[in-house]
Amino acid sequence: MRKSIGIARLAAVVLAALLVSVRSGAQSPAPPSAEALAAEIETLKRDYEARLQALESQLSALKARSESAKAMPASPAARARPAADNAFNPAIGVTFDGRYASFSAEESSIPGFVIGHEAERAPEGLSLGHSEVTASGNIDDKFRGGLTLGLGAHPGEPTEVELEEAYVQTLPGAGLGEGVRVKAGRALWTFGYLNEQHAHGDDFADRPLPYRAFLDNAFNDDGVEVSIVLPTDFYSELGGGLFRGDDGPLFGGSDNGLRARSLYGRLGWDMGRDAAVRVGGYVLDGKSRGRGGEEEEHGHEEEEHGDGDEGEGEHEEELAAFFTGGAFTGDTRLYGLDFRFAMAPTGNARESELIFQAEYFWRKEDGTYVREEPPETDGGEPVVEELKTDSTAHGWYVQGVYKPAPSWRIGARYARLSPPDDAGIEHDPYAFAMMVDWSNSEFGRIRLQYNHEALDGHEEDNQIMLQYVMSLGAHAAHSF
Repeated sequence: MRKSIGIARLAAVVLAALLVSVRSGAQSPAPPSAEALAAEIETLKRDYEARLQALESQLSALKARSESAKAMPASPAARARPAADNAFNPAIGVTFDGRYASFSAEESSIPGFVIGHEAERAPEGLSLGHSEVTASGNIDDKFRGGLTLGLGAHPGEPTEVELEEAYVQTLPGAGLGEGVRVKAGRALWTFGYLNEQHAHGDDFADRPLPYRAFLDNAFNDDGVEVSIVLPTDFYSELGGGLFRGDDGPLFGGSDNGLRARSLYGRLGWDMGRDAAVRVGGYVLDGKSRGRGGEEEEHGHEEEEHGDGDEGEGEHEEELAAFFTGGAFTGDTRLYGLDFRFAMAPTGNARESELIFQAEYFWRKEDGTYVREEPPETDGGEPVVEELKTDSTAHGWYVQGVYKPAPSWRIGARYARLSPPDDAGIEHDPYAFAMMVDWSNSEFGRIRLQYNHEALDGHEEDNQIMLQYVMSLGAHAAHSF
């Protein structure tokens, strides 16, 4: 450093001397005296010396300040600064789901299946639908927690508050091994594609028929689930869970709180740069004790809608009534397959995207349905009937959604059910849907949807729904 400064000083003195020489030569034809030239050089030298000393003093002060800052211990506030201000506060969000609905049929039911409250069609006219309040965040470096409260607002009825999710799950720092996760509590468990996500994240205003008939829209029993993402070149995940077995209409009446279990496996891979595929297989198995048993109304008279054989029609309705309103005790197993293909035609999914999705459910029941009829005479005893069954039912849907522009999407869906074998129902319920939606941002969406449903084999239902889905606050990202 000293050597560099010395060279700089010498260069400055020489340059000053040359400047003085040139200036003196230009101003006067007579050369300056040796004494005058030496005095001027000495003045310039002192000036540059003073400037260099000032710069050296500033440099020394900066070095001392830097060393002092390194030596001082960081304050608690400084040590915590890399973390966000709300690092120890949950992320809170609210999702609003309002709609207008119009139906051509007065009622909607699926013979041979128990339709729970969540799977019923929306109230006609204006309604607030199903809103949600969520809170989630890291508990510490090893655990994360989530809470979801569903607010059901039905016209003319008190607002219902339902605990949809309340769970804790491990983080990578929990020390369980790479890719291993444990989740416990109440959650939307891994089964098929749609079950893990909240309904407001769906591509349509209602869930497809298999979810409505087999799961009352979603399976969220109390339990624990373990999963592992395998260290492969492509996405591969295995998992399974143990559940209480009280979440109807699939299970119910658990006597020991450990009556259901699950297994699943999923694979995913890229197809080129702009497309990806995911497939999965799932099974839910459990026991029920007196599941269901609610009395249902069956208002279709065979002489009005049937083929003229009143006796056969009445017999079919009696069999279907066991599966719709009877209490089931026995074993239930539900299998599921899902497939999802996503492609970004322009290379950017935010601009344009095409998604094809399909799921297939197959349910097997082995047990007894018990159905109680009102007494035949006043003061008499109720009539109790039983039906032993070893039957299967299945359902599936396919859908496609295309995003032609960043804010617009169009989609179509077809779904079909096959009722239980022993229900004696000849008609397979089906439904077709078309939708178009517009999103101002990821937090707000407005959707127009048309449904055509033929569920009971008698009356078809044409439906129009205008829906808005708006999120306020934290908004979790949707899975592939």
